[in-house]
Amino acid sequence: MIITLGGLPGSGKTTVARILADKLKMEYINAGDIFRNLAAKKGMTLEEFGFFAERNPNIDRAIDKKLLEIARRDNVILEGRLAGIMLELNDVEALKAWLEAPLEIRVERVSGRDTKSTEAALADTQVREKSEWDRYYNIYHVDIRDLSVYNMVVQTQDKTPEEIADEIIAEFKKAKKGG
Repeated sequence: MIITLGGLPGSGKTTVARILADKLKMEYINAGDIFRNLAAKKGMTLEEFGFFAERNPNIDRAIDKKLLEIARRDNVILEGRLAGIMLELNDVEALKAWLEAPLEIRVERVSGRDTKSTEAALADTQVREKSEWDRYYNIYHVDIRDLSVYNMVVQTQDKTPEEIADEIIAEFKKAKKGG
């Protein structure tokens, strides 16, 4: 079975996905890492590459095609904002989880993770979120703010990553049993 983990920047996706992969002994693929590696190969910042991707939709299409191919192998955790939506659109069964946190909390996390000021993290996060929403809507005609495809939406601001992972694992075990 597959688990997808989505959420906006700073929601806790990567931390929780790593814990899940370790606890469940599953392969873990991070769409954001693929995107960052492509940006680095082009010598661009994440923000610059996001704008580049807005003008070159084949970048997102190629990443999403690769994630879909990986998903068909099964027994994998896919982390990415579009992972759950892509599997839903392609009728691939998965436990789809979305992690949510208020903007202020996410910005604090991004600021600490990326060692930048809160103001810079806020500006970068807002630019990134708009760019991604525009790209995904223009390419796939989906609104990533529509959470109806997800089996679970987890508020992360008052829980540890381990508690969130345990909550997802409980749902995963139920789903595997068919309940």
